[in-house]
Amino acid sequence: MSPQNNTMQAPASGVTVRMYNTGFGDCLLLAFRARDGSARYMLIDCGVHHTYSGGASKIRKVVRDIMRATTNHLHVVAVTHEHTDHLYGFKYAREIFENVRIDELWLAWTENPTDKISKNLKQLHGMKIRALTAAVSQLRLSNDPLGGTLQGLLDFEYPNALSATGGNPAQLQYLRTKSRKKLRRAGDYRRPGERPLTLSGVDGVKIYVLGPPRDVDWIKMLEKESEMYLALRGTNEVTAFAAAALATEGTDTLSNEDRELLRRSRPFDESLEISKNAASTHPHYGAFFRNHYGFSRRNRHGPEWRRVETDWLAAAEQLALQIDSYTNNTSLVLAIELTEVQPRKALLFAADAQIGNWLSWHELSWPGEGEDSETIRGEDLLRRTVLYKVGHHGSHNATASESGLEMMDSPDLIAMIPVDKEWAYGRRPPWKHPDEDLLARLKQKTEGRVIRTDEIPSGNRPPKKPRNVNRSEWQSFIRKLDWDRSGDKLWIQVTVPG
Repeated sequence: MSPQNNTMQAPASGVTVRMYNTGFGDCLLLAFRARDGSARYMLIDCGVHHTYSGGASKIRKVVRDIMRATTNHLHVVAVTHEHTDHLYGFKYAREIFENVRIDELWLAWTENPTDKISKNLKQLHGMKIRALTAAVSQLRLSNDPLGGTLQGLLDFEYPNALSATGGNPAQLQYLRTKSRKKLRRAGDYRRPGERPLTLSGVDGVKIYVLGPPRDVDWIKMLEKESEMYLALRGTNEVTAFAAAALATEGTDTLSNEDRELLRRSRPFDESLEISKNAASTHPHYGAFFRNHYGFSRRNRHGPEWRRVETDWLAAAEQLALQIDSYTNNTSLVLAIELTEVQPRKALLFAADAQIGNWLSWHELSWPGEGEDSETIRGEDLLRRTVLYKVGHHGSHNATASESGLEMMDSPDLIAMIPVDKEWAYGRRPPWKHPDEDLLARLKQKTEGRVIRTDEIPSGNRPPKKPRNVNRSEWQSFIRKLDWDRSGDKLWIQVTVPG
């Protein structure tokens, strides 16, 4: 850091990665040195979970620091996916971002409004969001605690865009407008396996796009073509549940597609169905229903449990997990390779990618991009990884084991986790971020070099050396670190030499 103006300095070679402490969210600022000695800045996400207490105020401090660090110029902004903990800095600090220049915006192909696969996925995803919202509403009306549990998963989506600066899509639209380079063609969106990207004026850096996969089957293997109701095929159990949940809000507001989905998901033909009100007053069968299905509290009337009320809504938990997994698995994943060092190094920014996204990287290759024009493969980048931004705050299902972390062989491996464990574990039910088993393995793989936003050092005191770690190696690591020494503890950063 420059003591005069707080500008973030780019290293002579390689990259400095600053991880901001937004509370519970991803916000990473990268600094590279250009040929003319100036810095190039890349911002990967800027978010805080919208239920995090004090999050709006905290992220405004973060964004002010970003403006000072970059002198109001971001050469690239990469947004990985539509979750509040990756996006809401652009909402809460909108007035501060107004002063920044953004040269390029990187979004995944899943954000291309003209892409047919993306449109189908988003329509299906939107239907499931509406269905889960309806299910939560019904569960809360019946005082079922499951409603609160499901709301926690729905919170990441936050679809209620009631104002111009409301929901996740509004933040992306703001950035589209703000970016000097517009996203007009399919080629302007990032696609896995495309030719490595570069930064203007920067040598020795290649940026590989690993995800999200174009093959829909890899997107957690949940959004298969057979499930796309727009093709008017049969439904699976989760899609059928979604249609029924939507119908609890009344069928008058359903779209034609949702009506058709509801029709095809019914267990019986519509001619065999009867509503609760119609059953109790039916001229021929009303007495039967009243006597056997608990329509009154008279003696010998059947118990209410014979009626299916909200019990079936428990299946909403599977729908909620699908929704969360879908969005996470559409994460834009970047691997940044430093090519002027031997052996080459890679930095992996996996966003919230889940297993389907991870596995798809092993199918990717880039002919001619190696040191002697050999082919670079996805697994090569994993083996070269020296810095891993841990997926989804260290959750158990956002880091592949044998096909991911166990392939990261570098003895210099560093892990970065944006997390607030106390807040996450304090939720009901608790979010196990970070997962203890994963955290233990990360500490083993990195020999203790795990950087967390909830463990930023105080003042000038560096992180304590773990037991059984070589002292000189730990000191070498500490020399690569810097952090905000103020009481705000806004950031911690590490330099990876190139």
